[in-house]
Amino acid sequence: MFDVDRWREIWSSISSNKLRTSLSGLTIALALFVFITLYGLGNGLQNGFQKQFFKSNSLNISVSGGTTTEPYKGFKQGRTIELDVKDYNFIKNSFPDQIKYVIATIAKSDTIRNASNSGSYSITGVYPEYESMINEEISLGRFINKKDMDNQAKSVVVGRLVAQDFFPNQVAIGKYLQIGKSMYQIVGVFESADGGDNADRALYAPFSTFRTVYATDKVSSIIITPKDGISLPDISKLADAIDVNMKGRHNVSPDDYGGLYVRNAAEAMEDTNQFFLILTIIVFIIGGGSLIAGIVSIGNIMVFSVKERTKEIGIRKALGATPGSVLSLI
Repeated sequence: MFDVDRWREIWSSISSNKLRTSLSGLTIALALFVFITLYGLGNGLQNGFQKQFFKSNSLNISVSGGTTTEPYKGFKQGRTIELDVKDYNFIKNSFPDQIKYVIATIAKSDTIRNASNSGSYSITGVYPEYESMINEEISLGRFINKKDMDNQAKSVVVGRLVAQDFFPNQVAIGKYLQIGKSMYQIVGVFESADGGDNADRALYAPFSTFRTVYATDKVSSIIITPKDGISLPDISKLADAIDVNMKGRHNVSPDDYGGLYVRNAAEAMEDTNQFFLILTIIVFIIGGGSLIAGIVSIGNIMVFSVKERTKEIGIRKALGATPGSVLSLI
């Protein structure tokens, strides 16, 4: 029940000790401000970093060939390791429960021209799933699709700057570019979210088309996106299993880190999470210390207040005041 007399007495006590009341409020407010600010800055930094650098489907594992740095099983060092379609099929069929997407790419650098311009650009043969594995957005048209793959269509998706280079002040969709000796129709234009101008000057064509045009089963890289919900340690285990199996297939020493490259983005995420865990602990230590300092300060003031009103409390107790009623006044 609301007791008017009690609140009048409390207000009278506060009014008669303005400096003490102000210092107490300032101490608690400052401690809370420090804690909330540090905690908010820590969380904001972590969320901003993860949003910028670890977008969805960005925990990819990429596999590419290299050059061996040591002899193994009778093979000399200095061998060039090249991946092929069989490696892609092996990975796809060996880890179906852990893989969401897996694609192979064929990367080439070739001359591109039309009636008004020409130049050397990077062109990559990809699968339709590649759109879900990169931080690039289609601004016009569409990406490579299954029909393009099945028909080995000479379709191409170009970066924003490629469209500007060859078709300034025009809509590039539906127009043609000569890539090498073949003519390709532009079906989409993309913009890179974080790759800069170099990424916006890339081109993507169907993997099946490139495989036929360049008459090759060799692939430049194999990219794997783990299934949703897999923990970072499990992604690292998947990357390690792929590394062991692929080195075994190509007779590369398990200790040779130059013959085959397996890049695992989850490792970078784990390092980042450890950093932010330490940051969070530091925030709680500093913020918690501020709160404890405020509590100690208020405790001292409370002790002083009780000691100052010892006689008054004794009179109240003599008149029948309960401990709860006395405590509520303090």
